[in-house]
Amino acid sequence: MTNGMNFFKKFQNAPRKKVTLASALLAAAAITLGCVTYISFFQKDGLDKLPAKPCHGAISRETIRKMLKDTESVDLRTFQTKPDASFWTTCNVFTQEGSGFHVEARINDSGIPRWREWQLSQGEDEGKPVIDFKAGDRAISWPRRASLYLKCTPELEKDKPSEQYAIAIETHIRGSMRIDGEELRQTLANIAIEMAHYAQRKVKCQEKTYLPAPGHPVPS
Repeated sequence: MTNGMNFFKKFQNAPRKKVTLASALLAAAAITLGCVTYISFFQKDGLDKLPAKPCHGAISRETIRKMLKDTESVDLRTFQTKPDASFWTTCNVFTQEGSGFHVEARINDSGIPRWREWQLSQGEDEGKPVIDFKAGDRAISWPRRASLYLKCTPELEKDKPSEQYAIAIETHIRGSMRIDGEELRQTLANIAIEMAHYAQRKVKCQEKTYLPAPGHPVPS
């Protein structure tokens, strides 16, 4: 499983010139080994050519167009595993200029304190102002990143009462965006919320944890 996931991380992050038909075929071969149930790679002529809801139907195209600058070409890369205790879904959208965003949802077995401690130590936003917002069991945002913690027992794991499960959602950007400041922070928080709604439906969480409707100002 680990080798398969390492491969897909490389596939997701590979420069566009290296994502060839051969690598896509290799990805398909990895799927047959059982580590991934869905993978896709698309190259589109501009943001307006993206599907109406890219990222497995989780994120709206209008949200993406609001954030990313116009471009002549855009890459969309996704993969997803089975909706069980190892569930993991990701989406990358990057323009030919190198700007874009990554969002993922993944089953997590750590509690909120450990999750928060790890989040606060990560990335270029370390030490920058952190804002908590009301979504899931805990949610935090930075100027260029957002993360959300959602208690969730997948339906496929409901017969294991001794286990505790949660979904951790993370999103971050790279490069310059069309928007900045509070508007960018709010947009990233909404992307995390959109992905949380999708993951909650996909794994059929047994818990009914509150998530605000996406597309509205995120309460802090």
